[in-house]
Amino acid sequence: MKILFLLYTQAEGGAPGYLSRRGEEAAGNLAQTLFGFAQDTLKVDIDVDYERRTQSLQEDLRWRAYRSPSSLPQAVRASHELFGEILLLSGEHFRTLKTAEPVSQMCALPVCVDPRMDRSSDDKPLKGTLADALRELTDVHLATLASVPRCVWVATSQKALLEWIRPLMDLEKWESCREVMQQSTQNDLQPAVFACGFERSSDGTSRWVID
Repeated sequence: MKILFLLYTQAEGGAPGYLSRRGEEAAGNLAQTLFGFAQDTLKVDIDVDYERRTQSLQEDLRWRAYRSPSSLPQAVRASHELFGEILLLSGEHFRTLKTAEPVSQMCALPVCVDPRMDRSSDDKPLKGTLADALRELTDVHLATLASVPRCVWVATSQKALLEWIRPLMDLEKWESCREVMQQSTQNDLQPAVFACGFERSSDGTSRWVID
């Protein structure tokens, strides 16, 4: 099993529960970038059944019912059945969800919400972290699917992302990555995308591939 993961951070917040005007523009630009990457680089035809998927997201009540942590397994399966090439996931902080919203709308794909996806070990109360969420996703939820998506897009937070990748690379590389991310996000105001691969061999051994 080989899957490409794109983890992207939050856009700037504004009024309580909303992004700022600059944050909304950044989230929209991010959605266009991810859509173009899927179409042009991955050669995923997102236009297949686009109208049917859009209608489902607007009218099918199950997508709203799938917004709780306990419904994540059903949400992953249902999303994969709707469109099997790309899977969208998000943490539950308003900045994370508002950043993921344009991506969902542009690609006509539901967002599977897992509160741990944008949490680090410093967040209280501690209910799990991005590392926990990704481990469960790869070991349990994706492993039960008849086929796996080609790409998984995860809306997370910069803090959670940096904590997750720390054990996956040496200190010098991580510090360089942190510096680049802080600069590219203007100190966590603009979204940044981190790409990596996940592999599981036939003997069950798994690893994250970070270039």
